[in-house]
Amino acid sequence: MNTQVDIYLSFPADADTKQSFDELYRYFGSIEAIEIAFEIEFSCGDSKFLSNDSDFANEEELEKYDGKVCLQSLPQSHILGNLLQANKNYRFTIKYSEISEEEVYYFNGKEIGKKYIG
Repeated sequence: MNTQVDIYLSFPADADTKQSFDELYRYFGSIEAIEIAFEIEFSCGDSKFLSNDSDFANEEELEKYDGKVCLQSLPQSHILGNLLQANKNYRFTIKYSEISEEEVYYFNGKEIGKKYIG
């Protein structure tokens, strides 16, 4: 397997994390693709999450946050079932298998998903 991306992110984000996040974003091309691959959800600001309707008072407030990503707020992990820990390094790795023509996604060294690319 060939390693495509291997980075560490911590939150709240510092300059290094922002640069690494940008690399991850360039690889995937969208926030949603990152969230799906790593079973994680980034806050859209003020520690609010688009998946939680109760975080928003009305449609106008929801529109204000839609499409936003706040790296200063802690993301929530669908794997762990809670917010990630502050100031802890989390490893995001993507490997490509030429044999199976799949991308394999690892979160902190644990395989969490695959996507057929072929």
